[in-house]
Amino acid sequence: MPNGMFRLSRESQQTARNRVLLVGLEPAIQDSISVVLTTMGWGCIAVSDLEKVQLVLQQGSFEAVVLSLRHSEEDLERIILAIKDIRPTLAERIVVVSSRVVEFGILELIERYDLSHLPQEKVLSRLWSTLEDLVVFPPWCRVAARNVGVARLLFDSLRMHGPIGIRSSHTSGRRFIYEHNNTTIDVQLDVQPGSNRISLTGQVLDGTKPQSSYENLSVILNAPNGTLARTTTNRQGEFILQSEFAENVSVEIRMGDRFWISVPLTQLEWVKERMRKRTGT
Repeated sequence: MPNGMFRLSRESQQTARNRVLLVGLEPAIQDSISVVLTTMGWGCIAVSDLEKVQLVLQQGSFEAVVLSLRHSEEDLERIILAIKDIRPTLAERIVVVSSRVVEFGILELIERYDLSHLPQEKVLSRLWSTLEDLVVFPPWCRVAARNVGVARLLFDSLRMHGPIGIRSSHTSGRRFIYEHNNTTIDVQLDVQPGSNRISLTGQVLDGTKPQSSYENLSVILNAPNGTLARTTTNRQGEFILQSEFAENVSVEIRMGDRFWISVPLTQLEWVKERMRKRTGT
């Protein structure tokens, strides 16, 4: 098996009841996983990078993906998004394998895409039961996905007067105030002069909690094609994000373990108009 890659023969590919795609795994653990799956009557195909993932997914079907966390955060997200684009239902059956301490940004990615996670030392003992949960049992039997609360719009500076108790804004941008339960998210959106970059400043507020509880919250500017920008809040719950303009974006704030608040920013026609005026187009 060159380069430690396990491949099924054409005959075994046709007769295997279920198939698993292995992506970027170390040769030793990849071979061990292949033996386990073959013993259980499943087949698997191994690939190393995004280009090969796309090619294999376009050519055949799989019941699950086992993905190594050796990739960078950006490459991982590209692989996940490629799977979602080519085989949307398969994106719900991804198991990620880590061989070391997982960085916080990767843990966030695991939460955001509701991925199953196994440390490498537990793969051989737990992979089969994990795949059963993902493939065999119905969705309501699986581990609960992250909890995402969608904030509702309270105030838009272009359409209404500021609410009582909220400081006024004198900047050239557009201001939004959103609410989810007791949490308020104050967002100011502006366009950088002469470019297609947007600047977004905001603050997370909750009068029922101490201000320090909103320090170091992860804040992500998310688009359908992936993460545009990320940052964390300061002690006052404030954050700043900058990115190239994109439509159908949302600000996602990680409030706690597997709990996020999503702030949809969908009314952005005024941004495109301002960009055209400033660039003279």
